[in-house]
Amino acid sequence: MRSQGLPPLTNIAKPFAAMLLLCSALSVAAADNKAWSNQALIYILAPTLDGTSGIGPFDTAVDMDAGDVFDALDGAFLGMYRGEGERWGMQLDIVSMDLKMDGEGDRGALSGEVNVEQTTVITTASYRLNKEFRLLGGALFNDLTTGVSLTGPSETRQQSAGDDWVDPVVGMAYETPLGAHWDFTGSALVGGFGVGSDMVMVVSGSFAYRFNHWSSLTLGYRYLDFDYEDGEGADRFKFDMKQYGPAVGVRFDF
Repeated sequence: MRSQGLPPLTNIAKPFAAMLLLCSALSVAAADNKAWSNQALIYILAPTLDGTSGIGPFDTAVDMDAGDVFDALDGAFLGMYRGEGERWGMQLDIVSMDLKMDGEGDRGALSGEVNVEQTTVITTASYRLNKEFRLLGGALFNDLTTGVSLTGPSETRQQSAGDDWVDPVVGMAYETPLGAHWDFTGSALVGGFGVGSDMVMVVSGSFAYRFNHWSSLTLGYRYLDFDYEDGEGADRFKFDMKQYGPAVGVRFDF
C-alpha cells in the first residue's frame, strides 16, 4: 500500500508509465507496419460502481448508479488508440476519473464521504487469427488513491491511502461488419493471477455507425471487475469493485 505520506504518481508520471507499457506492444508490431491502420476513440462512460473499498481495518461499501457517478464526478478522461498491421497490432486504453461520493461502514452505523482518484491504463498487443478474431495479451496498470471520512454516533474515522499495481492480461477480440454503415466490436480480457490483483476482468462490446471513411459514432457497454487486496493491519489496502455501464463515443480512422 502507498502510505499517506507518499504522494501518488503525478500527472506527468502516469502518461510516462503508460508509454513504457506501450513500447512493449510497439516493438512486437514494428515488423508488420507496411499496412498499418489507426483508430482513435474518445468516449463517455455512464458507469455503475458496486463493491468495497478498504483502508487498514476499515471497509466501506460503495453503491453508485450512473446518476450518482456524474453527480460525484470532479474530472475525467476516457480515450483509446488502436493500431494494426496485416497480423500484429496494439491498443492503448486510458480511463481516468476523480470522484467524491457518499459511503457507509459497519453495516450502516457510520456514514460520510469517500474520495476516489483512479487511473487505469490497458496496453495490449494483438495477433489476428482471421478477419473476425484477434488474440490479445498485455498489461493493465491501475493507480488508485482513496480517502475515507466517516462519522457515527460515537466515533469519527478519517483515513487516506493509495496504491498502484500492474496486472498481466490475456483475452480475445471479435469484430464484424453489419451492412454498409454498421460494424460490431467486442473484447474480453482476464488477468491478475495474483501478480497484482487476485483477478481482473474487462469485457466490452460496441456498435459503430460510420458517417464516412474517417469518422463513426459508437454505442456500447463496458464491464470492469477488480479484486485487489494488499498489506495487513494498518497497511492494508483493498479495492474490490465492479464498474459497468453504457458508453457513447466518436471514433476516428486514419
